[in-house]
Order: sequence, then C-alpha cells, then structure tokens
Amino acid sequence: MSSIVYLLQVSACTCVFFLFYYMVLSRLTFFTANRWYFVATIVLSFIIPILRMPLDPQEKYIPVIQQVVYINTLQYSSPVLLHAAKSTTIVSHNINWLLILKVTYVLAVIGLICHLLITLLLFARRLKSSTSVKLEDAIILKSKKTVNNGSFLNYIFLNDDELSADEKQQVIDHELMHVKLYHSIDRILVKLAQIILWFNPFIYFYVKAIEANHEFEVDRKMASSTNKNSYANLLLQLAVSGQGMLCNNFSKAPLKKRINMLFNKPSANMKKAIYVLIVPVVLISCLAFSKLKSINVIKNSFSRQLPDTMKDYRKKTKLSKNELTEQEKFKAYRLTDDFKIKEKAIKNIWHKEVTITISGIIKDKKTGKQAGFNFTYDNYNYQLRSMYGQEKQLNGLLKPGDKITMRMFTGGFNVEQPVMVSPAYILKDNVKIFQLAEADKLPNYPFLYEANKVRFAEGQVSNIVKYPDGKWKTALFETVNGYKFNLSFKSDAPDLNSIEWGDHITLRFVHEVKTGSKAYKINDWVSLSKNSKEYGVKNPDLFNKFYTAI
Repeated sequence: MSSIVYLLQVSACTCVFFLFYYMVLSRLTFFTANRWYFVATIVLSFIIPILRMPLDPQEKYIPVIQQVVYINTLQYSSPVLLHAAKSTTIVSHNINWLLILKVTYVLAVIGLICHLLITLLLFARRLKSSTSVKLEDAIILKSKKTVNNGSFLNYIFLNDDELSADEKQQVIDHELMHVKLYHSIDRILVKLAQIILWFNPFIYFYVKAIEANHEFEVDRKMASSTNKNSYANLLLQLAVSGQGMLCNNFSKAPLKKRINMLFNKPSANMKKAIYVLIVPVVLISCLAFSKLKSINVIKNSFSRQLPDTMKDYRKKTKLSKNELTEQEKFKAYRLTDDFKIKEKAIKNIWHKEVTITISGIIKDKKTGKQAGFNFTYDNYNYQLRSMYGQEKQLNGLLKPGDKITMRMFTGGFNVEQPVMVSPAYILKDNVKIFQLAEADKLPNYPFLYEANKVRFAEGQVSNIVKYPDGKWKTALFETVNGYKFNLSFKSDAPDLNSIEWGDHITLRFVHEVKTGSKAYKINDWVSLSKNSKEYGVKNPDLFNKFYTAI
C-alpha cells in the first residue's frame, strides 16, 4: 500500500508543478530556464514524498503500543504513535482489489519498458543501415523518405530529397543545436518518468511541454543567425503530424505556437523575478506530500533511542528506559521462529471454511468468565474468540468436543498467546449458530419502521454514563454501518442494568433528531431488548402508546 501512496504523491507533485508552469512560466520566453524547471521538478516530484520534513510538533501525542499483531490483509501493525487510541474494525473482502491494482500497474510498466527496448533496438538497426557523415560533435545519417528530419543523442537524421542547399543547412544547424544542448537527456528522463507514472495524465502534459520548449529554445537561437521568414517557411514545408518517442523532429506540433514564439518579442529580463515563486511552490509541495517528522526525532535518526515524545511520556509515568522498549521488542519478535510459525498458522486458515473440534474453554484470568475456546487445526493451536462487542454470543453455545464449521473473519497473535481467530460465522450440525454482524453486507440506512411508525435498529451499546444511583443517564448506541444514536434517559426511567457495555441489542424509538450525517439524538426511547423478537426493557411513558398491552 505504501508504494501506491508514494506514486500518488509523486503524481500530485507533478500536477502542482505543471499547473504552475502552465499558468505562469509558459507565458515567458525564457526557454532555457523553463527547461531546467522541467528537469528539476520531475526529479523533485520523486524526491519530495520520501523526505522527512523537520517539524517541532505543538500537539502532545499519546504513545500507544500495539502489542498484538492483527492480521487481515496480510499486513502487520507495528508500534506507532497515535493522537489517541481508537478501536478499529477490520473487514475482509473476497476480492483483493489492492493486489489486482498492483498487478495491473506492474504489467503496464513491463509492457512500456518492452516497447522502449524495442524502439531502442530499431534505432540501433537504423544506425547500421544508414550512411553516416561526421560533423562537429554529431553524426549525420542519410534517412529514408519515410523518416522525418530529426535527432537523438549525437545522431542527426536527414531527409534532404526535397530540400535546397540552404534549407538543408538550416535543418542540419537546427538539429545540431539539439545535440549541443543535450535535449535527448531531457527526453530520456521524462520517458522514464512516463513509464513509472503511466496512469498520471499530467506526465503526458509534461512530455508535450518539454518537446515544445525544446523547439522554442532552438528556434530562438536559430532566429539570431538566420532569416526568420525563410526559417518559418521551412517549418511549414516540413511540418509533420507525428512525433517520435525519443527523437527531436525538425518540425511538428505545435507549429502555430512555434511560429508565434519565433516572431514574439522576448520577455523583459526583469520578469525573471517570477522564477522566485518556484520556491514557495516547492515548499508547499514539501509540506503537503513529504513525511513530517519532529526535529528531535531527526536528531536521533541514527540511534536506537525513542522519540522525545516517548521520553516525556516515560518521565510523566516514571518508567525507566528499559521499561518502554516495546517498539524494539516488536521488531525483534518479527525475526523469531515463534512469529514465523504463528504467521504461517494464520495464513493456513485465511479465507477458508474449516471444520474443527473444540478442545477446551478459555477463561479470563481476572474475572474468571468464559472468554473463548481452544481448537487445533492442521497441527496448529488456535483460540476462537468473538470480537467487536459480540464476545458473549458464543458463551453457552459451544462446549469441548463439539465439531463445528467456521470461516475466519480476522485474527491476530502476540508473544504470549497463540493465534486468536474471530469467526465470521459458525455452523453446528449444519445450523448457523453464530453470525458476526460486521461480516454481513452492511445496509445503507440508519433504521427501519414498524407498522405503527416506531423506528427500530440493531447495534451495540457503548459509553454508558449513569446517575449516582446507578441508573442510566446517557448511552451511545452504534450500528455496524456507522450510525450513532445518543440516548438520554430520565432519572426515573426503568433499571437497565441487565444490559451492559458491548451488548448487541434492538433499539425501538420515536421522535429522533438528526445531529450529523450519521448521528441522531434520541430522547424518546420505546424499548431496549437483547432479543429482536422481544421488547425487553420498556419505557412506561411511551410503550403502551404504540403497543397494545397484553
């Protein structure tokens, strides 16, 4: 994924730099300066995303060490610095679009490289079959009628069948100027960038702009030593519609703009000050697309010390240097045989429907409550745990010796524990006894209506705030598709202690108030139940208004 992000950042840089050229520099006649702008910005586009920009952060970060390796898309999370700890839901997909994207990109690059190699091979064959004459630093090759006048590296292709002696000399002088200015190097550079960024439309604009700027630069120099009118007529006479991939052709589009540039008055030297604007453009690109890093981290980049933010955290929490080395421990753990064995074990059941036998029950060390089950598959040991607030659903459904069929949703492991697996679904005796809500296709609506206009939704209770007497004051109800309902309860509301944090319930309510794109405020709740077929805890003020008392 990081390589894709890098290529997108490079593409964004080329976009910024080309738009600056198009809106500002293309109006000027400083063609040599523009040429160096093109070369420099192409190189900078590839460098900026890998820069570590020094930044002294004003924001205080809370270091969170992720000690568990969670596996989903076969990527491993390492210790990182986060603004705050957040719970995340990892969803697996049957189609690996990321892999398809990478394969498509690589195949396109290979195809373009093959095309370039074939072009160079044909160029080498043409050199052997052509008659050559050495002139100054260049070699003139007599070309066939099907080949346009042009140049590449120090070779000049000349098709002089319909040219007079003066016109022939103008063509040679023109192409010799390309050779002396080393324009072929620019074209090779942009061609390589085009192969890498073939999906980026702005790199093709770069190619055309560089080709045009080369011609403008040579035309301006030729105009100082030849008659402009006769030179312009020669451009019209030899105008061609095609363009070589690497060669500089004598006359091609944009012909009209070339002739206009030829007769235009050169830009005043004082306008060169405009090029100073390149500096803020580069700085903005660096801030937007480079990797920001604190100054203190850069100072310690060649050592194994932790960032200053962690040092500050160590001081506040009175931890010694050796007590906060989880980042180093994690890197070392990835090199161990234990990590490789567990990594292989989790890949062994990745996206598979497997039949297993429950071998034991796992209990929480602190509470003594049931927390999961042990099982063995293909000589690897696993722990079966339901996550995402559905931990309790498996309790009482399984016991040692039960034979079940399950499909893995996600999983992980750490140094002390074997591979932990969260099931997407479980079948027992061909009957589905468990279905992870997050593994189902998510609806795009916040709630549904009953016939009596009462709204209902299924989700998870979290963030409960209680009155001093223990009754609920507020609670957050979240659905798997991202909708949040902020519930408020009166002080004399029924006791809801039978429902705990993390329970999945059915909420019935009326008179919701929308407070955000996916947020609602609920004051008038009708009922909360753990079973969707029952009403559970009822609101005495509203329930009988919508349901007939039985």
